[in-house]
Amino acid sequence: MADLVSYRGPDDEGFAWWGQLLNADALPADKTVGFPDSNENVSNGAAARGGVFLAHRRLSIIDLSPAGHQPMVSTDGRFWIVFNGEVYNYRELRPELEREGYRFRSNCDTEVILAAYACWGAECLHRFNGMWGLSIYDSQKQVLFAARDRFGVKPFYYAVDGNRFGFASEIKQLRAAGFGSGRADRLRVARFIVHQKIDSDRETLFEGVQQLLPGEALAWDIRQGTNAIRTYQYYSASHSRDMQADGRLDEYREEFRHLLDDSVRLRLRSDVPVGTCLSGGLDSSSIVVTVHKLIAASSRRGPQLSFTSCFTDPRFDEWQYAQLVVDATGVQPHRTFPDMDRLWDEMDDFIWHQDQPPASTSAYAQWNVMRLVKQNRIKVLLDGQGADEVMAGYHYFLIKFLASVGKQCSWTEAVKHVAALRRTGLWFAARRSLLASASAAARRAVGLSGTSSWLTSVVKPEFRVSNPDPTPHSFQDHLRWAISAGLQQLLRYEERNSMAFSVEARTPFLDYRLVELFLNMCGAYKIRDGWTKPFLREALEGSVPDDVRLRVDKKGFVTPELAWYLKHFDRIRKVLLSPDSPIHAWLDPAELDKWLDKKRLAATRDFSLFRVLAVHFWMLRFGLQ
Repeated sequence: MADLVSYRGPDDEGFAWWGQLLNADALPADKTVGFPDSNENVSNGAAARGGVFLAHRRLSIIDLSPAGHQPMVSTDGRFWIVFNGEVYNYRELRPELEREGYRFRSNCDTEVILAAYACWGAECLHRFNGMWGLSIYDSQKQVLFAARDRFGVKPFYYAVDGNRFGFASEIKQLRAAGFGSGRADRLRVARFIVHQKIDSDRETLFEGVQQLLPGEALAWDIRQGTNAIRTYQYYSASHSRDMQADGRLDEYREEFRHLLDDSVRLRLRSDVPVGTCLSGGLDSSSIVVTVHKLIAASSRRGPQLSFTSCFTDPRFDEWQYAQLVVDATGVQPHRTFPDMDRLWDEMDDFIWHQDQPPASTSAYAQWNVMRLVKQNRIKVLLDGQGADEVMAGYHYFLIKFLASVGKQCSWTEAVKHVAALRRTGLWFAARRSLLASASAAARRAVGLSGTSSWLTSVVKPEFRVSNPDPTPHSFQDHLRWAISAGLQQLLRYEERNSMAFSVEARTPFLDYRLVELFLNMCGAYKIRDGWTKPFLREALEGSVPDDVRLRVDKKGFVTPELAWYLKHFDRIRKVLLSPDSPIHAWLDPAELDKWLDKKRLAATRDFSLFRVLAVHFWMLRFGLQ
């Protein structure tokens, strides 16, 4: 299981085990600790057949010395931890723990987490600011505790098979240990194909493999057997439903400026070089200029490196905006031009690292960015992921905002917002979103898929499933949904793409303090004076060029996907219509053949076709039935 994901931690490996371990001699002696007789009291026969086994692969980021080795044990020998992620405020927590009598042997955050759990128990999670998938084993009480960070930046997968329980950072590790049925979850695959629903609930597309949800923990007294495994929500962010202004605008402005700077400051903590993603959009540009400001005010040395995905087709390229930020800050730019033709050659590796099928080729563009980061020997990358969800930056939020203003305040007030959107130029984006929403609603009304009407005729009748998790209608509720569920797929793309190249991606906009600020803020301030993200635009005045700061067009992380379809049309047809294609479990080959013609394909401008392709390659790569 550890060797399978060596790319996640190429710097070190470690093993610890209690009970009986076959082939124990195969483990590296200098990296292994074993306690062969310590689990004699485990019930249900577990001790007779095995025990507790921990394995870890380390990507050294903080305290590069051997003192950061994992599995790490507490000073009293009781608690053992395996941990993936970073707790950025470990320096602030350490003095508090030292006052409680704890002494430290390293300078890494892992030891602080271990001491915090020993001191405060599961409540320690509320004190952490960071991202984590962690497990702590109490070898004295034979209790396992595990948790995932508040917003699901880091993964935690698990499975139960009789008296066996396994957990890992990637699903493929569990499959290697014999967990799961070896089959795809047919209903969930159908929901992914038709509705793009994935990553937002406990179940995965692998039958028998689950995940901890964001803000969830797991506790298990191993002596009681696997029926005693308990999961619970330790964190659930509250949110305001009020749209009315509350007179605290200046207070919110000041707090946002402080929290943005402090979030980036914490995420610069590293004993290895840190780079920044720069797409040319407002979010990544804000991270670059904030990093530039903090470096200039500190004793840090060395250039700031930025990384950008570019395309020769100007419809998909944002380098002209990224160049403005480069010129304003003097960062050293690095660019990659994803070769979409190369995607065919890399599809197996790309999907292997993603574990579950990606929904669009934008994830492949990010894959290329992370490869470029690796090539430049950068281990940590900051980017703007999550900003659109936290601050209502997507254009589709505009219609929900206007509707909520009209219902809670007055339609006269909503009309004023429309006039303001016209002044900034965002009304055109709002109108497009309205037309798209109306079209999707009309299709749903007659039983068609809300996103892809062509799938209705192609998907077999038994798999024409309804969307089990429709997005909320109100503006404020939708923001909370976007963070807790809608964002999860994007976070998986980033986590798997970055770790595939031994890079740790950090997301300042998902600092829980920033998220809670916006969730609990009245809706009237989130889209203001005709602007999306008004707080960010105001905070960056004078530091980000206005051509970037005041942009109202929004490309997103797009690729020339349609052109790729057309260029490789014959190959796509051959792959999907092959009698051996596993996709025929869900799609009717005859109906698919009717649909697959260039004329209709050219009019299809969503990601449905790539989802179909991705499922095909995913099932083949993982040998799924």
